[in-house]
Amino acid sequence: MEESKTSLKVPPNQDKTQNDIIRTVVGDFGRWQLRISLLMALVKLPIAWFQLSIVFLAPSTKFWCKKPEDFHNITDETWRVLMEPNNTNSAKGLNQGHCLIRNVESSNIDNISEDLISCTNGFIYDTSMFLSSITTEWDLVCDKQKFTDLSQIVFMFGVLLGNIILGVLADKYGRKRILVICLFFQSIFGILASFSPFLWLFILLRFLLALTNGGTMVTSFVLCIEIVEGKWRTIIPILYQIPFGLGNSVMSIVAYFLRDWRKFHLTISLLSFLFVSFIWLIPESPRWLLVAGKKNKAFKELIFAAKENKRDMPNFKDTLQNITHNKSCKDNGKLKQLFSTRELSKRTILLCINWAIAGITFFAFTQYMGFIGNNLFLNVALGGFTVLPGTFLCIFLVSNFGRRLTIAYSHAFTALCFFLILPFPKGVYPFDWPRILFAGCGIIGLSVSIPAIYLYTGELIPTALRNTGLGFVMMFSRLTSMLAPLIISLQDVAVFLPLLILGVATAIQVLLVLPLPETEKSRLPDDIKDIESRYGQNEAKDDENGNQYL
Repeated sequence: MEESKTSLKVPPNQDKTQNDIIRTVVGDFGRWQLRISLLMALVKLPIAWFQLSIVFLAPSTKFWCKKPEDFHNITDETWRVLMEPNNTNSAKGLNQGHCLIRNVESSNIDNISEDLISCTNGFIYDTSMFLSSITTEWDLVCDKQKFTDLSQIVFMFGVLLGNIILGVLADKYGRKRILVICLFFQSIFGILASFSPFLWLFILLRFLLALTNGGTMVTSFVLCIEIVEGKWRTIIPILYQIPFGLGNSVMSIVAYFLRDWRKFHLTISLLSFLFVSFIWLIPESPRWLLVAGKKNKAFKELIFAAKENKRDMPNFKDTLQNITHNKSCKDNGKLKQLFSTRELSKRTILLCINWAIAGITFFAFTQYMGFIGNNLFLNVALGGFTVLPGTFLCIFLVSNFGRRLTIAYSHAFTALCFFLILPFPKGVYPFDWPRILFAGCGIIGLSVSIPAIYLYTGELIPTALRNTGLGFVMMFSRLTSMLAPLIISLQDVAVFLPLLILGVATAIQVLLVLPLPETEKSRLPDDIKDIESRYGQNEAKDDENGNQYL
């Protein structure tokens, strides 16, 4: 936090870059940055609720064939014992039950054939844990079980498109405007989905919800990273990730008390609507306003920020007028600009591959962890808290070893954990403690690498393209996340395959991050020219404070 009153005298005739201006006027970190950082971090709560809510919308459910009216004189338990086949014709995958039953003529239970027939009278579901779910309401079992996976695939595809489309729009029209629009429609589509009478309408509304969720995700992170400088540019974007994990825990508590899927989804949607109030609480990014050539609006935001941080600058306006960068945003947010130079193309391609592997690793291993315990609510809640040690460890490593090496080390550690699980078969050791130990260590490794790569990506891409670039490279994590169920299902082919694939993929990430430049103690590039000003020459250009352009 800044000291109470700081008088800053900057010669009015000295040219200043945007980084210099923001740092000089508002400081590295003060009350203004603290307020915005906290608000942006809280936005991660609804992001987590909607992206991970499928766990409670379509939980693992036991089911059996409904008995015909002709068998009203026998109990449900007797019916199940008589009709369920004593073989392997049970449903595979998420839900547990039999899709076929023994054939019986009329109500004569003594005349039961070993021939199997489908359940023509529908299904009965175990409601001991959940009163209702999308599985029980729309009979998403047996041949229709694939629609559960489809609904989540469509959702993740919506997040993918939202990352790109709304990221581009945020670079063109501003961070605040797009973020507030996303927060509003995210809640509206969530509320509408809670009342959907049809499965396909539910999937459509969740897709539209996902579009805005993806926009919220990328825009809130960019706004967070653009307001801080110095050591805080390392700390704040990493701490920003914590509420995503805590959102899991909050969601688990809500689901514990609301066992009906409609009430649960409506509640998280209404809670999400509270974040629309941020329209009065957050500013537009001064960095974006300066890049966009909106000097007057940027001046107003910076003056307000300086006052909130209790900083006094007598020749403030003169200093602002001498900014050397006066750009227009008409070309901001064009995807083709990410490949306009050799250096930026290299960064974009390597980041795309890194995010692709990160997506499949994170979502596949998270799903793999979900089968460890029997208490779903406790598993999800505790899983949310595991991000805390990894996040604080990430801050320590990034501060001492830099971004690139931290990501490389954490990838190597995570891959090692995956490989170390393989020699220990399931069910051999008490409570499977070796598998749980190394799996927990793997989660910590992911908790280090994911926040670090978020930070690293935001620093490698210039301000004029930051939302566009983040949305584009993160698109690949959404694409590969759709493959997570397929990776997990490979254990039916060979038990070791999922972990072997994840381990090899994570090890490859180590090699992919090393060619990228270190960004520690480097100031954020405003545009492509800032990047080329360094990499177009043999030596990096330092500013008066010893900071380099990325």
